[in-house]
Amino acid sequence: MAGQQREFTKLDKVLSNFEKRNQVMGSIAFSESGVPVYSRALGFSQISTQTKADTLTKYRIGSVSKMLTATMILQLVAEGKLALSDKLSRFFPNWPNASKIAIEHLLRHESGIFNFGKSNEKKYQNINPQSRAEIIAVFENAPIAFAPGKKVDYNNANYVVLSLVVEEIDKTSYAESLHARINKPLSLKNTHAGGLIDASQNEANSYFWKKKWLKNNDLYSPSLLGAGALVSTPNDLNVFINALFNHKILPEAQLQEMLNLKDGMGLGIYIFPFYDKTAYGHSGNIDSFESLSAYFPEENIAFTICLNGNRKDFNEVLIACMRAYLEI
Repeated sequence: MAGQQREFTKLDKVLSNFEKRNQVMGSIAFSESGVPVYSRALGFSQISTQTKADTLTKYRIGSVSKMLTATMILQLVAEGKLALSDKLSRFFPNWPNASKIAIEHLLRHESGIFNFGKSNEKKYQNINPQSRAEIIAVFENAPIAFAPGKKVDYNNANYVVLSLVVEEIDKTSYAESLHARINKPLSLKNTHAGGLIDASQNEANSYFWKKKWLKNNDLYSPSLLGAGALVSTPNDLNVFINALFNHKILPEAQLQEMLNLKDGMGLGIYIFPFYDKTAYGHSGNIDSFESLSAYFPEENIAFTICLNGNRKDFNEVLIACMRAYLEI
């Protein structure tokens, strides 16, 4: 399909209906064989100033960040600087169970590291360490939830720790590693480790619906690092995931390790069946931002959607967009 002139009448109609009914705000993009073929923005990036979203508007991408973090970890493996079997004690010997937790356990959410987000204990609620030293201290004093490898517990803490591992090996900040390892090689201009939302840089606020769109509080947490703190655009993420699957930023051997699935989960990546097609990628949800970046290897199609306001079920939006694009 790449290179052909196509009219996206069905997709335009679906998105126009969302916009007309004030149901969805955000941006969407498709590429084929690495070539951008469709990009559109809906609604506002800033309602207070009536600033319309455009195809360069940046969004918080939540857990889609994990896919980029996993890629950096596997780059380190490819460089011989790290092994999936390496134990956490190599970097943080004083942490509980550090001698038993392997890098692969972290990538697969099998580490047993305490899940602060699910805790009912008051002393673990609203923990928001600001500095690297504070983040490390939190993990050093946290209890263990279960023995490594015994089960899967989706937990942001695993990817916060992986971010710290990247910093330990690269001897720089996570943000600088992201720039050197992913942004610079791929010439990504709109992807970075997030801070407080900066409207002057075309960064979107997020909104929830209560008879009208209401702005979410900007609750930036630096401790999320590569678990969920990144900001990007659909077009940038399409460039990234296309490069990932075409061995431009990760060798074939490490890509195959990434795609070694257990119950539909790889290393920082998931499988998404869609009718008779198969995609791989990751979704994200943070402070009313919703996102998904996925790649269809057989069709060589990259698809990313980033929303900053959504009154519908996110899966319904995804299915409607994909069906219209693929004309199913």
